[in-house]
Amino acid sequence: MILLTVWDGLRPDLVCDELTPYLARQSEAGVFCQHSHAVWPSATRINAASLSTGCQPGKHGLVDNELYVPAVDPQAPISCADWRALQALADAEQGRLLTAPTLPELLAQRGRRFVSAGSGSPGTTYLTNPTVTAPIVNWAVAWPRAFEAELVEEHGGLLTESASSAERNRQVIATLRDVLIPRDRPDVVTLWITEPDHAQHGHGIRSPEAVEALRQVDAEVAALVQYLERALPEPLTVFYLSDHGFETIGSDLPVTAALIGAGFKASASSPDVVPAGCSLYLNDETLPRVGELATWLLTQPWVSGVFVRDDLLTACPGALPQSAVGGSHARSAPIMYSPRWSDECNTYGVPGMVAGHPGGSVATHGSTSPYALRNTLVAWGAGIRTGLVSDVPCGLVDVAPTVLHMLGIKPPKTMDGRVLHELLTDGPWAADLRPSTFARQSAAEGCRQVAWYSAVGTHTYLDHTLIEPAG
Repeated sequence: MILLTVWDGLRPDLVCDELTPYLARQSEAGVFCQHSHAVWPSATRINAASLSTGCQPGKHGLVDNELYVPAVDPQAPISCADWRALQALADAEQGRLLTAPTLPELLAQRGRRFVSAGSGSPGTTYLTNPTVTAPIVNWAVAWPRAFEAELVEEHGGLLTESASSAERNRQVIATLRDVLIPRDRPDVVTLWITEPDHAQHGHGIRSPEAVEALRQVDAEVAALVQYLERALPEPLTVFYLSDHGFETIGSDLPVTAALIGAGFKASASSPDVVPAGCSLYLNDETLPRVGELATWLLTQPWVSGVFVRDDLLTACPGALPQSAVGGSHARSAPIMYSPRWSDECNTYGVPGMVAGHPGGSVATHGSTSPYALRNTLVAWGAGIRTGLVSDVPCGLVDVAPTVLHMLGIKPPKTMDGRVLHELLTDGPWAADLRPSTFARQSAAEGCRQVAWYSAVGTHTYLDHTLIEPAG
């Protein structure tokens, strides 16, 4: 069995004996990928979709954590944390939620079994298998609905909003261990754990609350893996992952107020420019000003990247195309931006500061900084090399094709990710690969925008972007 455990928001520099003793031991016993990448925007739902499909957002279609879909809600963006809103999006388009084949679908086509569980938002858990080819359990809901009824009637039911994240973690792990795995005998399991993301948002990276949450998750995952080692008749392989890194909120991110002040937006609720996550949606009347808006954004002190939908690039000198950061889909907003980031440290000495909307949070993610884009990727168990620290660039998009390869299934060409052969016992040594780095830039009045990348062959990974003074 292959188990994919996702520790939401776990920065790779937090994997250590002090905070995650079990995961630290596993990283030393297996392979620790020190140069792994999330996709951008570096947020949960986008990366959940990339884990499920092995694709960048420009191919799978979940291009931001919030989406403005007038056919679903003409007044405000929908939150991708809401699974019903996600399904409403697919229904409005009379098509698929994710516009690329998913790992569970590909497994089902080859007669392989899959189950998933998650203690985060129902939307995140739903994205592990949005066509519901197999049972899925979240702390608040389960799919298919007949399975939810079974849980309610025979296994004590689900939880309410009042449940703590620790209670949610314990509930979904128990359901996975005691119900789904014994009953379905899956070949692949995805377990998405909401911590340390929840504690870091509320209290800060390396805060006492976040440290306690990390230690709890570390112990719970250790108990689950050790149980599976004893209980399973077949060998076990585990990928320990995170969906993104994390940054401390420093300066304010005054998007709506600045748009109003610059004359692009009439009021906070006007439909001319609708902010949603890292996206700016423009109505038909405002779209002709897309070049003017992009040029203005490039000069704002709270911005470190401006990316326009590829079909609009010629109208926006200085911007980069969204395809340069993995995007540009029919659902994409005309303009996307990254908040400004820096190397400053927080109260606990953790580097990585970003402009943000506090709103009760002291830390966040979503930017093009290395602190947000670097994710955790550790592999251990059957078929995995031992005692290796790999500096070869890789990313979350590589997990699905690697899983398929390990099961003897050829990954489809639709996947953007690559098979991580260097992690496998029968693959080439990481030291034999020849990764490269390169930059892409564009210039406008008084500034230039630069995106840095790492690459392995034709596979590229976004490292970070910045806007600098020209010259």
